Amino acid sequence: MKTRVISGAVLLVLLIVTLLSGGFVTGGVLLLVSLVGYRELTRALGVRGKNEKTNLPEILGMAAICIYYALLFFKGGDMNFLVAMIMILFAAEAAIFVFSYPKYKATQLINAVFSFIYAPAMLSFIYLLRAFPTGRFLAWIPFVAWICDTCAYFAGSAFGKHKLCPVLSPKKTIEGAVGGILGSVIFGIAYGYVYAKYADPATSASLSMFSFAVITFVASILSQIGDLVASGIKREHGIKDYGNLIPGHGGIMDRFDSVIFITPSIYFLSIFFLM
Repeated sequence: MKTRVISGAVLLVLLIVTLLSGGFVTGGVLLLVSLVGYRELTRALGVRGKNEKTNLPEILGMAAICIYYALLFFKGGDMNFLVAMIMILFAAEAAIFVFSYPKYKATQLINAVFSFIYAPAMLSFIYLLRAFPTGRFLAWIPFVAWICDTCAYFAGSAFGKHKLCPVLSPKKTIEGAVGGILGSVIFGIAYGYVYAKYADPATSASLSMFSFAVITFVASILSQIGDLVASGIKREHGIKDYGNLIPGHGGIMDRFDSVIFITPSIYFLSIFFLM
């Protein structure tokens, strides 16, 4: 527990510095985290073997990550770049499959592309949120996933009776899920008031509070789905943790799975409600 608390505190400090700094600092940290998260996923999904340090499908994916982030840094957040990188990576992985057949399995190539979308592409939306005029405030919203997880844990412990996904996650309950949603929305309403007061005074507090209530409501539902998706991948492939980078927490995907999953939805909802 002591190790978990200390590493959690260090992680929080690094997160604060990363999000407050913005620009290349935020982007650079997200690039490194994306590369680590990608390798954790490719290992879990069998893109590379347990005894392989790396292989060509994974190398192509890591190259795509670096190119995509370079485009973000120097060309801005055009969604066409993301779509283009997914298509290019898919075509490149397909070429490897064809011209080296039967060295690589189709599932390896498919999972290499899936891993790019799941970790690096979805995580990059934190950088896009931070690039908004009020990004110093919006970049924190994806971490409502941690509030949702905490509230769900305590609500489930106190009131949980009905299983949410008994086969996939026996400890999660419907009552806990509802508690996570309520806790997230309450946070969203409070944060909406702060946002209206300090980030966008031109917007009425009531409108801002409503907007953040909707954003955190949707995010809290997706957060719990994201957590279950990550757990399902681990269960299906017989692993306990994605990695051991963060002592007491596991890997990047163990700590940020739900944060990563909800970030794109928060980005698009922010455009709809706040821009």
